[in-house]
Amino acid sequence: MRSRSLLSQYSFRPYRVCPDCQAKYTTDARTKGRALVTVVFALITMALSFAGTRIGFPWGLAAFLSGTGLLVYVGYTLSKLEYVEYRE
Repeated sequence: MRSRSLLSQYSFRPYRVCPDCQAKYTTDARTKGRALVTVVFALITMALSFAGTRIGFPWGLAAFLSGTGLLVYVGYTLSKLEYVEYRE
């Protein structure tokens, strides 16, 4: 019974199911927008990291600063995460 609850909670559906009350929920639109910014930020950090390993000093420092900024932004995004009821 426990595994069915986890399967319904972690699926590819556009919503999650609360294991206690069986209510459907999803994240709000602003949270999804912040996730998109995080993906773009992560791609930039990855490119700078690659440049830092290939070219050297100035790009490595830029990658470090970008990675630090990415971690701060992810923390901010997680602190602002909101769930709303999913309506079909």
